[in-house]
Amino acid sequence: MAAKKPSRRAQVASGLLVLAGGLGVATLAAGHLFSQPGRLDPVVGVIGGMILVLVGAILVVPERNKALRAWFGALMVTSIALLFDWLAFGPGERHVAAIGSNSGLGLRTHFWEVPGRVMMASGAVLFNLMALWAWFRTRKRAR
Repeated sequence: MAAKKPSRRAQVASGLLVLAGGLGVATLAAGHLFSQPGRLDPVVGVIGGMILVLVGAILVVPERNKALRAWFGALMVTSIALLFDWLAFGPGERHVAAIGSNSGLGLRTHFWEVPGRVMMASGAVLFNLMALWAWFRTRKRAR
């Protein structure tokens, strides 16, 4: 059973709501960029907020404007790839698995953490390839 397609008014309203929420998350996280590091990384908050802004923009743009929607979609996939790159390869200590922990300076990796790190790195690389594909497709659509 297929779901009923939302009206244009509902689509724009939800798009504006998501856009405003994303802007709020991004500005809140941007306010903590240069403060003392806490449990949550503010860069992840900024990138996540910008992903929500792009999702909201895709919902607000009319469906007949396919080129602009394609650009916003490519930007969104690129932002997700950037988020995964930051999480997988960014600075700082990583705790991927709950079993086992790094001892001392984090020079040794516990055996059970390796599959989690491999999966995170492969996911980041796959999203980079999807972003590259999205940009090639967007460029092809623009011509």
